[in-house]
Amino acid sequence: MSTPNIFFYATTERSQDAFICWLIACASEATGPLRKCGLAFVRALFRAGALDGTRNIPVLDSAGSPMAPYNGRYYVSEVSSPRPQYEDIDVYFQAKVDGKMVSFIIEDKIDSQPGKDQLKNYRNSVVEDKQKKDLIKPVYFKTGYVFGDERESVENDNYSVFRAEDLKKFFDCHPDAIRENQILCHYAEYLNGKIQTRSSALANWDFDQDYVQWEFMQELRDVLRGAACQWNHFVPYTLSGDWNGLSRKNPRGTPWTQHGFSEHLYWRIESGSPLLLKISLASTGMNYDQDYDEIQEYRRLFDQALQQERLQAGNFRLIRAEEECTIGSIDTAELRGMTKSEFREFLDRVTRVHIRFLESISQIYMCRR
Repeated sequence: MSTPNIFFYATTERSQDAFICWLIACASEATGPLRKCGLAFVRALFRAGALDGTRNIPVLDSAGSPMAPYNGRYYVSEVSSPRPQYEDIDVYFQAKVDGKMVSFIIEDKIDSQPGKDQLKNYRNSVVEDKQKKDLIKPVYFKTGYVFGDERESVENDNYSVFRAEDLKKFFDCHPDAIRENQILCHYAEYLNGKIQTRSSALANWDFDQDYVQWEFMQELRDVLRGAACQWNHFVPYTLSGDWNGLSRKNPRGTPWTQHGFSEHLYWRIESGSPLLLKISLASTGMNYDQDYDEIQEYRRLFDQALQQERLQAGNFRLIRAEEECTIGSIDTAELRGMTKSEFREFLDRVTRVHIRFLESISQIYMCRR
């Protein structure tokens, strides 16, 4: 008879903090395969963010400044008892790596993200701490999806990212410890379930998930970047948004992600909606009522480009808004079950709609001049 998995119920970040502390404590308090696993876990945390996967480890000096990438034997010894919530840090501990005293800062997340200056404040508190240290290793430990802008922000704060996939690779290297210990076995099972659920949502393009929207928009953005086209009204081609042309929000629990490819236009995918092409009325100085005929002309041109590529329009509600409105939509229902080659063809067709529409707008404004 199988035993219920405690991590199916202990799903909070504090529960994950406890697991991290327990596994670190095994490095000094356990024996046999579990002790080896604990020591290897500390080593894996130290090696987080390795520039080539094995060497050139990013670390900070005792003053909190980035050093030249560390490259050594990574021999771990003298692991201290982990201290949860020390100086508000999720997990803090010290260990010697190749004889150097390293202070580890672990910021633990499941699906949330750090607040403003949170990571910097943790790092500063360790720098100011009088405990002996030669190196500081800040680690951003997250089992949920790590977004591109999130990773960039974290790494700018000199934290190394340790993802669920990194932890899975670690577990795969320690099957003996997992077989012998029920806590490890349960956590590995829980982690594999999270990764499989995420992979399934991505494979089926479940746009109710914000990370699926983000992955899709990254793909679309990269294809559109290669589109060679010129137009006059919406130039220059700019990457607007929070991160490299992409931005995202989660208002009232309904996420959306968009790619702002010009000052006024952007593609957006919303939970429960098709792919939308939207225009910012605020940036163009347009008014929905006063410029209704022009907006309708945009919609006609979009539908014309859509028909030429034999793509289906998606269902969406036309909502009058002060700041933005929808020009057109593309049905995404056919994405489910697509092969990679079919998906690339879909993106190519969207790109051709994109180009045809913008060229039509360009011609309109050339005629007006």
